[in-house]
Amino acid sequence: MWRLQRTGDLAPNLRVFGMEMSSIPMLVHRRFWLLAVTLIGLLVVASPAAAHTEGVMQLAAEPAGPYMLTVWTSPDPAEVGELHVAIAVVLAEDASPVLEADVLVRLTPEDGGPIVSGPATVENSENKFLHEAILDVDYGGTYLVEVLVEGADGGAGEASFPLVVEGRPVLNLPMIVLTVGLVTIVVFLIRRYRLGR
Repeated sequence: MWRLQRTGDLAPNLRVFGMEMSSIPMLVHRRFWLLAVTLIGLLVVASPAAAHTEGVMQLAAEPAGPYMLTVWTSPDPAEVGELHVAIAVVLAEDASPVLEADVLVRLTPEDGGPIVSGPATVENSENKFLHEAILDVDYGGTYLVEVLVEGADGGAGEASFPLVVEGRPVLNLPMIVLTVGLVTIVVFLIRRYRLGR
């Protein structure tokens, strides 16, 4: 329990769980903080947000009617879960960006499973010169990815490419390391607490 204890004429010493505050910094040593920072780093790296608007180029200046399309997908490799498809749409005649256009991304599985589709918008993209679609893919396999563009001027075009979506691995290494690390920290603090009683 928290309490103040006086020893002679010395200043009050705050005690926590039977240990003086002055002894606590010795318990939280460098190795503890190094482990904690490492675990936080793993959480950042494993976060889905890290993949936003990054990835591998699937098409480069691909002709699509009056337009040319450059397309990226992320994460790399593509896997079951959230898939980002970023598209640069430019006019074929002068390579000027086309932002006022309706862009649809459609994923059709080769095995005849359910089709996944969604709009690609400038609002979804961190880079406001790109259109981006955020899709939820539930099954692994090979998909035909189609990008369909309809411009405000009436122009239309489409392009496609195959994409292999991997099934999510059974063992998630970052989460295993995180769990083991957290258990280690808890055990460490419990042992220190018991030794200090």
